[in-house]
Amino acid sequence: MRTKNPYIWAGLALLITGLILFPPAYFVLEVTWLAALSICLLILSFILLALGSTVPRLPPEVCQLLLETGIDNIASVVEELGIKSRAIYLPSSLTGEKPRALIPLNVNSISPTITKAIPQRFITRYGTAPDEIGLLLSTIGSSAVDMVETRPGPTPAELENSLTALFSGKLGVADGASVICENSHIQVTIRNPRIDNRATWSHHSLGYPLASIVATLAAEAWNRPMTIAQEDFGKKKYSVLLKVLD
Repeated sequence: MRTKNPYIWAGLALLITGLILFPPAYFVLEVTWLAALSICLLILSFILLALGSTVPRLPPEVCQLLLETGIDNIASVVEELGIKSRAIYLPSSLTGEKPRALIPLNVNSISPTITKAIPQRFITRYGTAPDEIGLLLSTIGSSAVDMVETRPGPTPAELENSLTALFSGKLGVADGASVICENSHIQVTIRNPRIDNRATWSHHSLGYPLASIVATLAAEAWNRPMTIAQEDFGKKKYSVLLKVLD
């Protein structure tokens, strides 16, 4: 039990008060309105105790600091190496344990074809050619996938439901998402995003945080590599266009 949780403290106080007040009010004094008041206190105590169990262990400010620290560290590495290529979001079947992002060090307009699991190293080889080397990174999406209760299947409806439950329920960073699939592209529109899109060097390769989550979850759902082809920012919506790779 988290002793500093105000909901739990208030719920316990109302619970004790209601339990002490009800027996004499109903059986001894026989005052109906006082007995009803004690029952209301008990009901409110149960509601507060339930709310207390839903309060996150870390305040939102601390979570934001951890997120910004991780983004800054990744940005420093990407900037120092001068990487400009787009990250390829890989499903767990190609990374061995959890979905990750591969940033090829070789700048090439042709996306590499990855058909088997690659070595689990920070600097890893994803092909047989000498220049087929890249950085294998865990992103915010790699951790967010673990928060999804059921992994979505390769349909727009399943991905849309998972993203909406994650963004509006677990994370509280948006009101929901809609998904449209056409040929080898997946268009995801996020409604009312509430996360700061502070630009850093790494965003050119990895995309912004919400786009990283979308690409990771889509790669896991389709079991195919993905890249972020385009991001569009609006007043109340944020669109992410993914390209499904062979």
